[in-house]
Amino acid sequence: MFQSSLSLSLPNADQYLEAQVLHIEQHELKAEKHSDNSYSIRGEYGLLRLSATQKEMNLTVESERDDGLDIMRDFVVDYLTGHMPDLKLSDLVWSGQNLDEEAPANFRTMTVLRCIVLNEGTLRITLAGKDLAIFDEGGLHFRLLLPKSRNREPVWPIRLKSGKVHFPDGDDELHNRVYTARYVRSEQGELDFDVVRHQGGVAADWAENVSEGEVIGVMGPGGGGYLDQSWLLIGGDETALPAISRILENSSPNTQGKVFIETRKPDYQVSLVRPEGVDVVWLSEHDRQLMDSMTNVCLPEHNDFYVWFAGEQTDARQMRKTLKTEWKLKPEQYYCAAYWTKDN
Repeated sequence: MFQSSLSLSLPNADQYLEAQVLHIEQHELKAEKHSDNSYSIRGEYGLLRLSATQKEMNLTVESERDDGLDIMRDFVVDYLTGHMPDLKLSDLVWSGQNLDEEAPANFRTMTVLRCIVLNEGTLRITLAGKDLAIFDEGGLHFRLLLPKSRNREPVWPIRLKSGKVHFPDGDDELHNRVYTARYVRSEQGELDFDVVRHQGGVAADWAENVSEGEVIGVMGPGGGGYLDQSWLLIGGDETALPAISRILENSSPNTQGKVFIETRKPDYQVSLVRPEGVDVVWLSEHDRQLMDSMTNVCLPEHNDFYVWFAGEQTDARQMRKTLKTEWKLKPEQYYCAAYWTKDN
């Protein structure tokens, strides 16, 4: 177990903690209150413990992985500095593990091995790197970091002593895009990810011109994972296809449910490995039926189900609103993510 702690002196710290817990719970995180008036919040990467006296607030992050510790600590720092304008990074003195100023535990450089055309609408890029087994178990997604200028020596993120992960800016700024690891061959040290081809996208344009041997940055894995519920409702467009594919491939053979996938052309449809009880419906992007298809499905009477959606930002916002306010699902019953925006 990896652990790190932080104490902050501030007036009425106990009242401040109560107010912040109420705020956090409005953002789909559940805080458990204990008999000693402390709180614990469990997230994807570990546990955050919170307690306070009248003059001091104490925070402890715990994670089973060192990268999880860095991610949680960075989250805490962002939250504190965002809600306490007078707080300086130099005020944040952590104890515990991973305290040196160095690359974050979830960062690595990888090398482009090859790029192939899957179909007219999709490219597949293979990266080479070390210690990739974690990408099979630690989440579906990763961040692709690309130097804005290919003519400059890359400057990569660094973990500051405050716990903040600092990204370079100015001429050294990095493009930062999230992708799904489609296939991971850890023994060979290879990772595949798919890029939807379209004009004007930073990563899409990069992929069209990528060179073998090019070095890029990767942060991850994280964000979402395999689903073990007995009934699934899944929806998404082409950008979500790699994640949907991995989820179905790793679902129990007894899983049931419905999947709706929207593509620009019928030729972009692929063969999916899936449980026999999961029905897959392919939709045309031009018909705009994805949202209606999802919301017209009747959920099972039992509670062992999960709803998963990923796609364009406007659709994701509308789907999230439906799941929260109309279907009244709990945060642990669904995943809803914007994978892209119409302007990007």
